[in-house]
Amino acid sequence: RGENVPLNLLQEEMVYQWSKKKDAPKPGVTEKYIEDPTFQKNFVSDFSKAFNGKFKSLQYADIDFSIPYKLVDKEKEEKELLTKEDKKALAIKRKEIREEMKTKYGKAIIDGKEVEVGNYMAEPPGIFMGRGDHPMRGRYKPRATDKDVTLNLGKEAKIPKGNWGKIVHDRDSMWIASWMDILTQKRKYVWLADTAGIKQERDQAKYDKARNLSKEIESVKTQIVKDMQNKEQKTKRIATACYLIYRTAMRVGDEKDPDEADTVGATTLRKEHVKLTENEIQFDFLGKDSVRWKETIPAEGHDKQFYDNLKEFISNKKDSEEIFDGITSRHVNAYYSTIVKGLSAKVFRTYLASSVVSKYLRGHDNIKSESDMKKMFHGKLANLNAAIMCNHKRTIPKNFELSLQKKKDTLKNVEKTKPWEKSEVLLKKAQSKIVKTEKQKKEKNERIKKIKTVIRKRKGKHVERIEKLELQINLTEK
Repeated sequence: RGENVPLNLLQEEMVYQWSKKKDAPKPGVTEKYIEDPTFQKNFVSDFSKAFNGKFKSLQYADIDFSIPYKLVDKEKEEKELLTKEDKKALAIKRKEIREEMKTKYGKAIIDGKEVEVGNYMAEPPGIFMGRGDHPMRGRYKPRATDKDVTLNLGKEAKIPKGNWGKIVHDRDSMWIASWMDILTQKRKYVWLADTAGIKQERDQAKYDKARNLSKEIESVKTQIVKDMQNKEQKTKRIATACYLIYRTAMRVGDEKDPDEADTVGATTLRKEHVKLTENEIQFDFLGKDSVRWKETIPAEGHDKQFYDNLKEFISNKKDSEEIFDGITSRHVNAYYSTIVKGLSAKVFRTYLASSVVSKYLRGHDNIKSESDMKKMFHGKLANLNAAIMCNHKRTIPKNFELSLQKKKDTLKNVEKTKPWEKSEVLLKKAQSKIVKTEKQKKEKNERIKKIKTVIRKRKGKHVERIEKLELQINLTEK
């Protein structure tokens, strides 16, 4: 405050990254991120450390961001003033750079075969946002350097240039590089792409486990229902938690770090997250990634026993106390394994999600003669149904409505057009042409045939484009 302080590269980068967030809105509220006191406090705490103790008592109000804010606004204005041609040229240039980088870094040799690498770029430095009211929101996330990175290479592989933290030869893992995120203290990995054969084999094994569960599901359910009435209280609590996972596809719940936002799952539900009415069980809480989980289950059939157990477990408990106290994912997975070897809560969720996809696809098995686009659409809808069941959600982009309306406007405009009109004029002209010789007659017929082919293709592409836009709009509105 009142003092001009020259910034080094790190300090300047931190201020610039903060300024880029100045207009970012917080989901579900009217305030912006930079107006959030926790967001401000966390940033200032990290920013002051970059001055090596010179500004220990630095406050957010002491910092004048007007110059970097103007810089960010100017960059935004310049971007908006770009012509259509300039934007196109930039897009082409970016694509060329991406392709060049993919060629250089996007491939690996596994057992003598070239395979694609998935995420070969480390996350850039920036302001940590998190999901929901994450306690670390606003903190500065520094860049990873080669000294932070561990490479997983074959013993005979040539080590790339760089001052690498460590070189390992782990043949049983599918990651080829890893580093510790300094801020979150979570290890990040560079994995093989989903197209890699070895990756697909692992995925196949995962879904085979889920498929095998379908043969045992009735016996699993029977055992869980039976144990929900077990006289031994711990077994009763474990079985009830397992029934909850079976009934709702809820995550097990205790697999988050203590410094993450207050999110819960099956084993960590508290009394405040469940409401029991006369004949219903109502769940309302924040699940993984701070996504709200809201679901109501009628207390009927086996759900009546589930209802009675929950009622028993929450009696005489405070709102802040866990329903399944003393039960963890370890207990849940150990219990599942006593019924079916290798069964876990994760396999159970995979089975439930796969069942939803399979059910949808079986119900739409009459689309074999439809276009590839329509088949792809139904495949995405099947996955969407599974995502809904698993409570997977993404934050709606701020320009969602505008983007959707643009698609609808494009559809209306495309429907009005007839790209084959000029060809129809040419066809009429060719058909009306008077010919005298056999050669001219042959040329005329060939000309007519050629124009008709062009018309047919253009009509076909027009129908395909309309169908594609309709399906995109339909999927977006889901």
